[in-house]
Amino acid sequence: MDIQVNREQVFRVVIKWLNKHYGNLTPKTHKDYPNKVFYVNSGSYIMIEHNQETNRVWIDREGIWSKVESIFHLSLRENRAIMSAWLEETYKLEGVMPLEDTSWQGHTI
Repeated sequence: MDIQVNREQVFRVVIKWLNKHYGNLTPKTHKDYPNKVFYVNSGSYIMIEHNQETNRVWIDREGIWSKVESIFHLSLRENRAIMSAWLEETYKLEGVMPLEDTSWQGHTI
């Protein structure tokens, strides 16, 4: 049996999953990075970095990005579109360009 879902349905499922696992990140700033807001998990590990000057958002590759890719089998374009919608809906980051990142992996703030 084939089950077909449209793009909007996929978006809703992925955003619901993201909110369940990463919807409670805490925004934090750091004096050494005045133009950035870091979104950290309960262990203070950086999961998302928002550069307010460029409006780019770096999403932790291992912590979030690759999990969404592997669980939902999304293309890079689909993943970016969903991440952008999620960031806008959940963290009120409008018009951002989400990118995957490994530079903050394992770092706390």
